[in-house]
Amino acid sequence: MLRESSNQQNLPVDITAVTGEMIDPLVPHGRELMAFVDAVVMLDFEELSIARQALHDAAGPGAVTRAAAVCAGFEGTNRVVDAVGVPVNKRYYDIGDELGVTVPDHLR
Repeated sequence: MLRESSNQQNLPVDITAVTGEMIDPLVPHGRELMAFVDAVVMLDFEELSIARQALHDAAGPGAVTRAAAVCAGFEGTNRVVDAVGVPVNKRYYDIGDELGVTVPDHLR
């Protein structure tokens, strides 16, 4: 989604940033957004408080609200997809390869 939305808006993006915190995602307030998302996903409530404030300071309260909404939507969708057993579409394997996330051979 990040790469596609960036392409649609002619904005640069480095999606490999999701695999390493030292990589700049090239999106406005990207480091703050990534810190917020990491804290949400890892359920690190102490870090979430820090990351939420940093995102607020960098991009404003609306950015925090939008980031939280995207996280909630993704988590909800992901749970439904996992629950019903939807397989990963093979057309996305190249993105996994680019990120260093491999699909086991028996699932290819």
